Amino acid sequence: MDAVVPELITRIDASLPGHLVRVVGLSGFGLRDDADGAIIDAEGLTGQVLGGLCDQAIADELAGLDPTNRAAMSTRVTDADADAAGMVCGGTAHLLLTPVSDLPAELSQLLQQAIPLAIVTAADGSGGEVVVTKKTAIAADGADNPDDDAVIELGRAALSGGRTTATVEKVGAVEYLINTIVPSTRVVIAGSGPMADAIKAQGELMGWSVEINESVADGITFLASAGPADGLVILSHDRAVDVPLLDAALNSAVGYIGGMGSRGTQTARRNALTDLGHADQSRINGPIGLDLGSRNPAETAVAIAAEFLANRAGRTAGRLTDSSGPING
Repeated sequence: MDAVVPELITRIDASLPGHLVRVVGLSGFGLRDDADGAIIDAEGLTGQVLGGLCDQAIADELAGLDPTNRAAMSTRVTDADADAAGMVCGGTAHLLLTPVSDLPAELSQLLQQAIPLAIVTAADGSGGEVVVTKKTAIAADGADNPDDDAVIELGRAALSGGRTTATVEKVGAVEYLINTIVPSTRVVIAGSGPMADAIKAQGELMGWSVEINESVADGITFLASAGPADGLVILSHDRAVDVPLLDAALNSAVGYIGGMGSRGTQTARRNALTDLGHADQSRINGPIGLDLGSRNPAETAVAIAAEFLANRAGRTAGRLTDSSGPING
């Protein structure tokens, strides 16, 4: 499911047609990724379901399906086709196709904020989706507090595992598909030295995947797949490095963009980006980090990580003592 998050956000925000494809159950196949997911429309498929083995069957189902209708389908994969795709054996896949328009509009904002969530759906496709976080539950019809506490509990129990999964659980006589989306944060640091090492250590302390990389090409490759949970930190003061990376970052879905350097360095970067057509550079945090009075790389890394977290959550990063909102999350 992680791979379809950027596409899902785009389609929800722009009210674009398409169906979210999820695996409800399998007979056979052996090992597989239980977090498979895809979005399909008449133009093609984004994401992956069983290594592409079901793509044609899904496309055939979609061809006869109204864009606003839901569908449950099953498709058979032969042992030979499964073997060619690197799977142990073939089998039957049971899939659910849900119109993106059926999903709660609030799902987009939650995904952009990289908030762990679960989408709970009746496995036969009947009824609407409920999006569950640790603190909220939102039904597809816009109700803030769905009545079915057992369904909400299913979502929260699945979230406690801390990873993206797909499971099926029963409440009474009804089976529910629970898809969790738990974004894993990836950060690329363009630059090296004690500051880069401190940021890497701080990020890894929080469970982030952090890479120190001075290659422009590798950085642009990362940005091509980056999402709202990810970040780019620029330590380089070389315009041949920082400007192309910032240019690519502004054209990407990466959630956090930070640039180390003096105010003069920031101005030079912004002027170069303006020349490249970037009139709006508000996504760039530069000088980087919160104003914590940091005096060394370790303290500065805390300020940068704190700014990253605040940006991702849409917070202003003021003191909790001065606020009246939720303390965490």
